[in-house]
Formats: sequence, C-alpha cells, structure tokens
Amino acid sequence: MSRRLMLLRHAKAVASTHSDGEAGDHARDLSERGRGEASALGRRLQQRGMQPEVALVSGALRTRRTWDLLAPFTTPEPQLVVSDRLYLASIGELRAMLRETSDDVASLILVGHNPGLHELALNLAGHDGDHAGLPAGLPTCTLIGFEVSGRWSDLGPGTTSNLMMMRP
Repeated sequence: MSRRLMLLRHAKAVASTHSDGEAGDHARDLSERGRGEASALGRRLQQRGMQPEVALVSGALRTRRTWDLLAPFTTPEPQLVVSDRLYLASIGELRAMLRETSDDVASLILVGHNPGLHELALNLAGHDGDHAGLPAGLPTCTLIGFEVSGRWSDLGPGTTSNLMMMRP
C-alpha cells in the first residue's frame, strides 16, 4: 500500500522579539501575508485532490492558525492531532511521531517548524545537505510531499519517492 506524507512548514508569522522567550514564540500568530498564503495553499491542495486523513499539527499558535486556514479545503475533515511534541521538534522526534501512525492511514499532513521539518524532508529525500531540489531552510508555507512505501513504522531514507514541492 502506498501512502502520502505531506510536510508543511507553518505560514509566515509575526516577527518575534528577543524578549518573547519560548512562551512568546509559542504564541506568535500569523501575519497578514501568512493568512493569505495559508488559504491559497489550501485551495491548491483541494484543486490537486490532496486530501489528508490525519493532520498532525504543532501546538504553537502559528501552526494551528495555518491549519485552521487550510482545513476548510479538506473534505471530509481529517482527524486532527495537535501536539506540543511537534513544537520545534528535532528530526528524530518528528520521525518518531510519524512512525506511531496507524497503517490504516493512507494520507497524512504534518504542520510544523524548521529546522527539524527541513532536516526530515532532506533525510526522507535521501540527502544530508541541500541537494534534493529543496529550497534552503524550507521557506514558510512550503509543502513537501512524498509517496511512502511500506509501513509508517518503517519510515526513513529509502522508503519514500516522488518528491513534490508546493507553494501558495
């Protein structure tokens, strides 16, 4: 059974200040530009028939808002899992969460943060550096899609194909 994995970096957020600290960073909302880009990306996903069954979303406000703007374009509504485990998660933590996914799930979207999300995309594409045709640093509101062969619990390099990138 082939599965689809979509990795989405949250849309553009309002600027952070050095005095924000981690709690302030967690509470950053989307900028006006970010809200428009998230809605536009939702329309593109709908037009391409890219319907996730499950949405794993970081508990940070900017990721939840990104999902809120994408969700109206997903029907039926996917199972939503909001988790602070995804907030600024490392590649290892992201992969661990994905590997916990039931094999009954055929399509999943993960809405998260850099640098872990970018590192995971490079790893799944089979590259340790920026050689996979992926933009450096994975810009905001960029979706990277993969076809996954095998079980979610086996997810890693060599288990994905058909790298695809989408922007609003």
